Amino acid sequence: MTHEYTILVRGRILAGGERPEAAGIGWAAGTVIALGSEAEMRAVSRGDSHFVDLAGAFVIPLARGADPGWPTNATLEIGAPADLVVLRDDPRRAGNTAWHLRALTIAVIRGGVVASGALPGPHDHLAPAEAQRG
Repeated sequence: MTHEYTILVRGRILAGGERPEAAGIGWAAGTVIALGSEAEMRAVSRGDSHFVDLAGAFVIPLARGADPGWPTNATLEIGAPADLVVLRDDPRRAGNTAWHLRALTIAVIRGGVVASGALPGPHDHLAPAEAQRG
């Protein structure tokens, strides 16, 4: 069975722990398959991927069964569950209380499925070369 890839690009992916910030994340069948630059994300596409333009939105890991929070002990890494939160602003800013973080939340993804909210920006199913031409 094949699974369509969902790839978020042009974002600020805060993977957690000591992991470096990335510009994109991709998953299939509820599992993270890629983290990195936009070019790296487009390179993993098989041509039938669902691309989402985050337009600078932030992505943070979501601990399984937990509410969105920052900081978190959860991490986003290849092979881990695609449990994440898309936010309008940087959760590291001073004053980001739990209430404020809820107000910043655009979407909550659990197991690669949008559990609440909606993914932002334009969505497309273009092959990587077609998507880059715009």
